[in-house]
Amino acid sequence: MNNLTNEQKVIKVYCENDFLFFTRYIYKENHNRIFTIAKHHLEIAKKLRDVVDGKIKRLVINIPPRYGKTELAVKMFIAWTMAKNPQSKFIHLSYSNELALDNSSQTKEYIESDAYQKFWQNELKPDSKSKSKWFNKNGGGVYATSAGGAITGFGAGVPNSTVFSGAIIIDDPIKPTDAESDRARLVINERYNNTIRSRVNDRSTPIILIMQRLHEEDLSGFLLNGGSGEVWEHLNLPALDENNIPLWEEKHTFEELEQIRQANRYNFAGQYMQQPAPSEGGEWRKDWFVIKDKNEIPLNSLKWELFIDGAYTKNTANDPSGFQIGAKWENNYVILTSIDKYMEMPELLKFIPSFIASSGVDVKMTLVEPKASGKSIKQMIYSETKLNISEIKTNFVNQSKIENARIVAPYIESGRVILIKGSWNDAFLQQVATFPNAKHDEHIDLTCYGVERHLLSDGFFTF
Repeated sequence: MNNLTNEQKVIKVYCENDFLFFTRYIYKENHNRIFTIAKHHLEIAKKLRDVVDGKIKRLVINIPPRYGKTELAVKMFIAWTMAKNPQSKFIHLSYSNELALDNSSQTKEYIESDAYQKFWQNELKPDSKSKSKWFNKNGGGVYATSAGGAITGFGAGVPNSTVFSGAIIIDDPIKPTDAESDRARLVINERYNNTIRSRVNDRSTPIILIMQRLHEEDLSGFLLNGGSGEVWEHLNLPALDENNIPLWEEKHTFEELEQIRQANRYNFAGQYMQQPAPSEGGEWRKDWFVIKDKNEIPLNSLKWELFIDGAYTKNTANDPSGFQIGAKWENNYVILTSIDKYMEMPELLKFIPSFIASSGVDVKMTLVEPKASGKSIKQMIYSETKLNISEIKTNFVNQSKIENARIVAPYIESGRVILIKGSWNDAFLQQVATFPNAKHDEHIDLTCYGVERHLLSDGFFTF
């Protein structure tokens, strides 16, 4: 440090005491571009600082993909703490050996860079060419492999150390495409208890898990629900907060997140909102519904109706507005389409007529659920459009959703609810099959009203 200028001495002190300052400095020097710090990075940095200070021994961070988690919690965190204590020993695990080795390699490149070595002479051993296991001349090092790989001859942390001396860092332990496999999840969860947790050199060595949620019983869910018998600190970072504010608008605006949600609601709930729902909820099953092509049913001869479950709001903490066009055919209830949208009232009023027009059928009646915004929607549609509209006034309006779903279930199970084949099918089936565990349930309400009107009440409805 004696060879450093006064300015460099100040930078060194700032780097050692401020994790994000260190991150910005090393990232800029190595990549020649700025690492943009968002609000959630501050939250992650605070938790990691608490880990270094010994305040947190077990930490779970749930965050959407591509939000800077690996750069911060793996690469930069290891490099930073090894600058503070070059004897630190880390085990880094990920779902694939290749990914773990890439992270290890980048970390090693940061440490070997001129910008790093100028301040911290943390020289690696000459034989540390491997990406999977490398050491410095002070005894510190990194062992990287897949979460399901062998961990032999290496432990994280230093025995009886009075300062932070390393950790086990698990980053995305299971691949998204494997998360639906009960066997794949069980292997990772059991491996944590049987192998991973034991690879610490001291009981005070912390373990950090950082991942996007993929399933209720993924490793996060397993650990947070007491699967290891340990107490875990939990930092939960959904892509949208309760006020519909994006976590990182520079990455994803609300409109962009809504497009992702529309494309795959189940994945969005887990990977982006950190609220994974089970693939089956217990009331209705996907395979109960019959799917037919348009040419199999005489669409133009049926009396189509539009059911609306209104919620004119863009706040994703609430249900979106639901729209279902259905009709009776040969003692079956046929659903032409059933979708949902987050919209304010002006958008809603413009959307309804265009939605009807785009359906390609003659909608005879529009029926609005009188709860929430329903009465306002009815009044405004009545005054501003030429649609034939009325409120739904049946027993189902006043009964619980689960009660209605159970009354309707036999009709669906017997194959009397038919879906016209379309791009909307997957999102519809995903929601109704996960009820009551899914975040939203507008398709449940709409389908119950349609079945009640056309199959339970034999065409009679009270207005």
